[in-house]
Amino acid sequence: MKKKLVILASILLLTFSTLSNAITLNDLQLLFSKNQVIRADFTQDRYINGLTSPIHSTGKMIISKELGLWWQQKTPFAMTLKMNQQRMEQRIEGQAAEVITAEKQPQLFQFNHLLTAIFTADIKILETNFAITIAEQNKQWTVTLQPKLAPLNKIFKSIVLNGKSYLETVTINDMQNDKTELTFTNHKTAKLSQDEQLLFR
Repeated sequence: MKKKLVILASILLLTFSTLSNAITLNDLQLLFSKNQVIRADFTQDRYINGLTSPIHSTGKMIISKELGLWWQQKTPFAMTLKMNQQRMEQRIEGQAAEVITAEKQPQLFQFNHLLTAIFTADIKILETNFAITIAEQNKQWTVTLQPKLAPLNKIFKSIVLNGKSYLETVTINDMQNDKTELTFTNHKTAKLSQDEQLLFR
């Protein structure tokens, strides 16, 4: 369960849109609603206690407000994750797909809905669940979220978002003193092609 929640926390934070000038939660709430689709390439490094080097992975993702998330890891092994508000499907190359539904795992999807508030910058929910710090220097902005309530405060110490025109990095510090660093590049916001729409089926 913890592994799946960390994956969700990592990838659902990608709906950041363009940003300019001073940052407030009201700005984020407005700006995050602009892009219906966002694509990016990613690299992920997981620093786990007891391991001498991070676990490095690469891939690409698409988030559609209408259809959900498509996340494809290419290295070190092929894995595809598809998720919407009712269903999550994970497929590892050479294995049968694992399907989780909101009906069977309500706690996981309740957690998912809470994290969705981050993307929409829902001020009421964010201020209830997180201590929030927003800073900007040399046009580079940083948003630090420190969970106050369960289940987030049982899993994460902090989630740090950083970017300029788009979200560029996410750093997740968990309660076991492990760390996950995600870097996103090559952002694109054009409408989904027909082939891309098929990826969500």
